[in-house]
Amino acid sequence: MDGLDLAYAARSYSIGIPGRSVCNARNHHWVAENSGGESIGAGELFCASISACAVNMVETIAKNEGKDLAGLEVNVSLYRNKDKPSGKVALYDAVRVNFELWGVSSEDAKYFVKAWKQR
Repeated sequence: MDGLDLAYAARSYSIGIPGRSVCNARNHHWVAENSGGESIGAGELFCASISACAVNMVETIAKNEGKDLAGLEVNVSLYRNKDKPSGKVALYDAVRVNFELWGVSSEDAKYFVKAWKQR
């Protein structure tokens, strides 16, 4: 892909147990399952990826702009309507992302959330 630099890469592969895979990024490996298994589910990993991105990005923006952000927590939840007929593709009917920030004004908090949404 001309003009593009690789930002991140990960891979997952089957291990002979339907609904379970091994994932890796760089030298880190973990197991992902469909929901309800012993290991973390792929949907949970998806939520964690979004929330980690938000925390890391907002902290970096605050630092770069000289804001005294004391800390933040980001919760991501995915919702599915179980009464809706299932299609060939699993879709989420709602995604909720909740930010809690400490040590900054309400205006700065709104700015940080907006900046995250726009990137």
